[in-house]
Amino acid sequence: MREAGETRAPALLWSTVVLPAVRRMWGYLRSVPLTLSILGIFLLVGAATGSFLSGPPEELLSLAGVSAPGLKAGNWWSLVTSLFFATNPLAYLVASLMILLLLGLAEKNLGSLQTAAFFLGGQFAAVTVFLLLTQLARYAGDGWLGLMADNSLIGPYAAVLAVSLAASGRIPVLWRRRLRTALLSVSLLLVLYVGHAETVIGLVGAAVGLAASWWNQSDHGQLHPPRSSGRETRNLLALTVAVFAVGPILTAVARTPTGPLALLRDVVLNPMPTLGQLEANCGATVEASCLEVGRTGFAGPFGLALAVVPVILLLICADGMRRGRRMALRITLALQLAITAMAAVYLALFALIPHYPARPHTAAMGSGFAHILPLVIVPLLLAVLLWINRRQFRVETIPAARRRLLSVVGGVWLLLAGSYALAWFAAGGMTRDGGLLGLLAELSRQYLPVPLPNLYHRVFAERNGLESLIFGYAGPVFWLVALAGVWSVLLGRHHGSDSGHDDRAAARKLLHEGGDSLSWMALWEPNRYWFSPDGRGAVAYQLHGSVALTLAGPFGAADSRQRTAEGFLSYCGNRALIPAFYSCDDTLWPLLQDRGFQRVSVAQETRLSVRQLEFTGKEWQNVRTARNRAAKMGVKAVWGTYHGLPSALRARLSEVSEEWAAGKSVPEMGFTLGGMDELMDDEVLCCLAVDGDGHVHGVTSWLPVYDGGTLVSRTLDVMRRGADGFPGVMEFLIASAVLELRESVEVISLSGSPLASRPGDETPGKPVRAENLVRILDVVGHALEPVYGFRSLAAFKSRFKPEYRTLYLYYQDPLQLPAIGRALTRAYLPGLSLRQGARLVRGLVGQGS
Repeated sequence: MREAGETRAPALLWSTVVLPAVRRMWGYLRSVPLTLSILGIFLLVGAATGSFLSGPPEELLSLAGVSAPGLKAGNWWSLVTSLFFATNPLAYLVASLMILLLLGLAEKNLGSLQTAAFFLGGQFAAVTVFLLLTQLARYAGDGWLGLMADNSLIGPYAAVLAVSLAASGRIPVLWRRRLRTALLSVSLLLVLYVGHAETVIGLVGAAVGLAASWWNQSDHGQLHPPRSSGRETRNLLALTVAVFAVGPILTAVARTPTGPLALLRDVVLNPMPTLGQLEANCGATVEASCLEVGRTGFAGPFGLALAVVPVILLLICADGMRRGRRMALRITLALQLAITAMAAVYLALFALIPHYPARPHTAAMGSGFAHILPLVIVPLLLAVLLWINRRQFRVETIPAARRRLLSVVGGVWLLLAGSYALAWFAAGGMTRDGGLLGLLAELSRQYLPVPLPNLYHRVFAERNGLESLIFGYAGPVFWLVALAGVWSVLLGRHHGSDSGHDDRAAARKLLHEGGDSLSWMALWEPNRYWFSPDGRGAVAYQLHGSVALTLAGPFGAADSRQRTAEGFLSYCGNRALIPAFYSCDDTLWPLLQDRGFQRVSVAQETRLSVRQLEFTGKEWQNVRTARNRAAKMGVKAVWGTYHGLPSALRARLSEVSEEWAAGKSVPEMGFTLGGMDELMDDEVLCCLAVDGDGHVHGVTSWLPVYDGGTLVSRTLDVMRRGADGFPGVMEFLIASAVLELRESVEVISLSGSPLASRPGDETPGKPVRAENLVRILDVVGHALEPVYGFRSLAAFKSRFKPEYRTLYLYYQDPLQLPAIGRALTRAYLPGLSLRQGARLVRGLVGQGS
């Protein structure tokens, strides 16, 4: 039996994993004949000319490289022949992968003929722009680009980047944005940090391809980029931070880097000695060899470990940013600003050194201010970009985790710094090293790779054994502890707005005891919780200014909800908070009315009894038509949790979400409107309309509703149609939900349509201020209708002949309504910028006039 099982296991692996992968690869290779032809020629030419190891022979340089002198001599063919050579084994490997992956991607989306045209046209355009730039730089006396004017350009990098970015307009929005971000970031990184001619023409080719993609784009052909969801924005920012984090390391492994940011290698990897050291040990005229003074003392046995700390910390923060951690954003901002300051100090140090001769890897700085600016501006611009998008990072680290991190890191630093200070005093440092300022400088040198000019004149070799031991090891030990702590806090389970993971787990447990149809939304960021003293009930709310805006009513045991509401009111009263119960049914009305509360209708929840529902009769004609169309197209409803779906469907689901977000002129809304992050809950069901080719036409998600530990209902949340989804796909998905969910529940809720009222929603006896709030919400709904279609959504749901249940906003004082209105705006549009807010206000004015 064991042998049979062992025999079946490899067969199962072969049939389910290996064979499908081989078929996909074979299908891909068959679809890109031009790519395979170019790759074959590239490798055959390299083998035939013996260029794999050290580049093309000198006698073939007129063919292998395109240059201004060669073109002047009439070697126009070098524009094409230079595409089939590279300079070393690593270059051949990189170029081969670029041809196979990027050129193949272009051919699959453009076809062979257009791909060939863009490939050759991109090479011609990139070389032309490169020669123009370098000739202008030489005329201006530039010491970096001007020196490249006569360089031979070898390799297909610019042409491949141009054609792949030109084809990016034909791929889905999600992968289009990721491809462009990755290729442009890497191209810019190589230019700024390495700065060789090949990297410059590669960036030029990428820019040419990006310009061509706007002309070649199949949708959103306008110049402004399509909007991304908050989740994808975080992914792109994290990718950008990670790419630029490795820049200083890249210059360390590159051969003679000449880019404008090459000096950051010295700032991060090889901190310069101070000006005082240089003047004390080298005299008035600084020789190049004197610049190495003190580096061995700084480095110590684990100097490289200390040198790469900023890189590792930024990579950890990039992963934390991808997860929406606000603490990761703050650390990244601080690091980018610190790098900006360090670069400024470094450059100031060079400006103060008399008769400083340029070294080979700093020759790029000889052209003056134009090359100094990127050293300071690039990290500053990255910090500004992160600051502009700070609202996308809403996951807060719990205060207890922050305090633990601070205490551990601070305690370790005090221990190490105190030990060195004691050793320094014992060795006579007060008389030997310039007093307390000398001690401060030495401590700074152990932990920060930054020059501190004129603070001390100490030669590292003068330390005794104990001082040298602590000096060499203190920095790496401290940063090892700090990195481990940041890793644990950012990537561990120490988050959940201000409530934390434990509170969210407690809230999930109470939600299984019972709640409203919208109560599952309590688990979403950035909600926080108030728990009743007996732990049997809770209220989820957001704090905007002085307004505690709840999401639905209390949840937990049914017999505890009244007491929970009373306790929450007392909690708000003790802290001078304004309680506002939003999207609540009329269960709380008797209690709140006795306390002087008033209410106003804000939405109509639509509910379907699914056990006896049949799609017969004239009123269900649209649903039957949608189901018949799906059957003819081979579209089926696929059910499962997000993580339970195949990876291919998850990728397609993300594409649908990004295509949907790309068509919006304002950021994704929140509060009672979920997105991809909320869909990933393992208790949330997803329903996808998938055809035979694996294409996703639309998606819905369904939140659970429990009572006494039993699932009693499901509530519709995410409802997104793919850009190419067939007409009626939403009717098909909801009809599929009726048929699927009737086995487990009696009622499903199509949720409420926010900011969309129905005739007869008016609440009798509303005060004037409440009528004004309703009017404002109505105008906002009209203004956002072209973007989110709330009223169209409400009309769509009415086709299913649902039962309606009014949802209310309960408030205590009409004078509080303006503050509540501002809180609702912040809750629904957390990422609204000033420009988008102004656009919305213009829409409001237009609707109200």
